[in-house]
Amino acid sequence: MGMISMAATKPHQDATQLLDEPAALRAQAEEQGYFYFKGLLPTADVLSVRRQILETCRRYGFLNDQAPLEDGVVRDGFFIRESDSDPQWLAYYSEILKLRDFHALAQHENILAVLDRLIGEPLLPHSRNISMALFPRGAKTTTPAHQDFNFIGGTEETWTAWIPCGDCPLSIGGLAILPGSNQWGFLPHQAFDPTVPSCIDIPDDSVWTVSDMACGDVLIFKSTTVHQGVANPSPDRVRLSLDFRYQPRSHPVRKDSLEPHMQLLSWDEIYKDWPDDDPLQYYWNKWTLNVVE
Repeated sequence: MGMISMAATKPHQDATQLLDEPAALRAQAEEQGYFYFKGLLPTADVLSVRRQILETCRRYGFLNDQAPLEDGVVRDGFFIRESDSDPQWLAYYSEILKLRDFHALAQHENILAVLDRLIGEPLLPHSRNISMALFPRGAKTTTPAHQDFNFIGGTEETWTAWIPCGDCPLSIGGLAILPGSNQWGFLPHQAFDPTVPSCIDIPDDSVWTVSDMACGDVLIFKSTTVHQGVANPSPDRVRLSLDFRYQPRSHPVRKDSLEPHMQLLSWDEIYKDWPDDDPLQYYWNKWTLNVVE
């Protein structure tokens, strides 16, 4: 399954000026269902996670050893995709899930400050953090148009932070948002099917937002906002991105949102080499949560 064709697009609009205006921030949340914040995260923090992911890619033979690591140049002819059955992918991704800095970035103070202002009550960062790697020639494996709520349940007041792990010009793809689609309610979704480009029906005259993003930029969107991955047209560069989610702590949270992504490992396995007193370990257990199936 690949991306749906976008007949009309416009650039993501920077919402940084709203950070000191909570009322305006919430008004845009209701109207548009998404925010684009330029330079929200320090580039050094994002690049540290990028380097660790690329080092893992290199150990598993995904990259061209003759090219600079930071460029993310893929070995000639190599392709791999997220899979729950490919042993090479599972081994690679298990190593990513163990990276402490990857999980720590989800709780960076700059992101939490935005969500605190937006939600206006105690926050629950989901512990199911996601790292994505889209390799060249992966147009059919690009994330199709969908609403997150269909897959994560819990509360519709869940928000996703999508973070390019490094500079993300459209020459390696990106993420497209359909502003205002959060007002459409819950849409019926088809199962993922490689022969169709979308999980949902989208009006032909829809205007998407999509643009180049720089390292440190962050997109934040509601679980009912329609979005899709943009295919990576590069001949030789991998696109890395991160998905982190947040919701009001008082709202229901589905059990698997507090479990490791794909449930490849247990939390004990992920935390095995972390300091015993690391505050990131099982942080959600200190709160009384309404966990649902």
